Amino acid sequence: MSNDFRLMDAARLVADEVQQLLERARPPLIHQKQLSEASQSIPANVREAYGRRAGRERNQYFRVARSSTEETDEHLRANYAARRIPAKVFWALHNRLTVILRMLNRLMGEDRETG
Repeated sequence: MSNDFRLMDAARLVADEVQQLLERARPPLIHQKQLSEASQSIPANVREAYGRRAGRERNQYFRVARSSTEETDEHLRANYAARRIPAKVFWALHNRLTVILRMLNRLMGEDRETG
């Protein structure tokens, strides 16, 4: 169960950091609404997954969380490329998102390469 809590903690941390980034960003970030929704979707779907039976039903929510993780990373990358996010901020979030992807893949029993 401790891995479950680590995944939730990591997902919540990223969602909170992205929201803080959105609030501080001047000029506003590119695709702010999509970035906000994608980042909040990660912990929401992880939590939903833990309320489901292990197996296909749970994995469906983990897959949605994984897709939201990838979407969040892509929106952050676009903002980093546009020089709206400092390198230190981007790489810290990118690395956390990579860890979340690996945790989700492990929970779903997949060895898919991430990043």
